[in-house]
Amino acid sequence: MARPTVKDERRKQILDAFATCVARYGVEGATLEKTAKQAGLARALIRHNVGNRTDLLDALLEQFLENSRHVTEGMVSALPKHNRTRTLCDWLFDPSSSDAQLVLVANALVAAASTNKALARKMRGWMHAFVAVLNQVIIEEYPEANAEKVSAVALGVTGIYFNAEALYPLGNVKALAKESKQAALLLLDTLEAN
Repeated sequence: MARPTVKDERRKQILDAFATCVARYGVEGATLEKTAKQAGLARALIRHNVGNRTDLLDALLEQFLENSRHVTEGMVSALPKHNRTRTLCDWLFDPSSSDAQLVLVANALVAAASTNKALARKMRGWMHAFVAVLNQVIIEEYPEANAEKVSAVALGVTGIYFNAEALYPLGNVKALAKESKQAALLLLDTLEAN
């Protein structure tokens, strides 16, 4: 395996610093100056290794999308053969498995999408990809269920999950997680009635 170059390591350092700034200040507030300070680097090194602010945002977005895809695929591949949707809900609605910075970055990207059409398109794709994975897991467990109902349940569970996870950074959210999981399970129970 090839060793990462200094430029690769520097790029990772810069993207990590930018992610911290986006989580803390939002996309608009995450300036090159704040990123440079967070990374402990000169602003010129950020421009040299990653580029301007637009390049930083593009790189962060690609990193976020890749990490999300990787985490989702890993979660699905680890599901048991039986009770897959229940197990998935156990994982989704466990605040201890949530990455607060990743959640804050996701929220900041979604908020910034309101004024950035390209970002909005990519974030919609991210959401639709997650719903599609959830939809597939549900279909595998409920093969006789009506496809439209499965799609509605998948989207409903996603909405409950995204909402609950967005609030996890508040802390002390055991009741929120428990009741959100219960709401998701109630939606899944509607598929039993087919």
